[in-house]
Amino acid sequence: MIYSLILLGCWLLLLTIAQRRFFQIALIGFPGVLMHELTHLVIGTILLAKPVSFNLIPRRVGNTWQFGSVSFSGLTLINSAPVAYAPLLLLGVAWILFHHWMLPLLLTQHFGLWMLSGYLIACAIFSSLPSITDIKVGGWSTLLWGVIFLAGWWLWNGSGLIR
Repeated sequence: MIYSLILLGCWLLLLTIAQRRFFQIALIGFPGVLMHELTHLVIGTILLAKPVSFNLIPRRVGNTWQFGSVSFSGLTLINSAPVAYAPLLLLGVAWILFHHWMLPLLLTQHFGLWMLSGYLIACAIFSSLPSITDIKVGGWSTLLWGVIFLAGWWLWNGSGLIR
């Protein structure tokens, strides 16, 4: 397991270094961009956010680059936070792939596939963080869900109303 963790660390370091140059991260990080945008698309579809466009072509937006995007016509206060933070699900996917794909490959000495699995898992981890745009889109919805969960917790644990 330690060798797999070291390999993941090396891939994550490479992705971090490549992030400084547009073309390097656009090429090396493409699987992560694909996974990031697909999580938005899938969760948006499930939650009826009505996806209207899906783009994986990098484009310049002001002083930064946008590597991919998904646009929705049906984002609401209820569904925008889950859609915006959907890439966080990639952390769970990465954990499952690490244990059920990467580690068995190392144990069976399939080193080429083991290195490929490490790369793809590192891409999933690297791209799991929501972007600034994701955070802005999910902002008010996040606040609403936070209030709902806090109220539910208070009713369940603190108020004595529900026992």
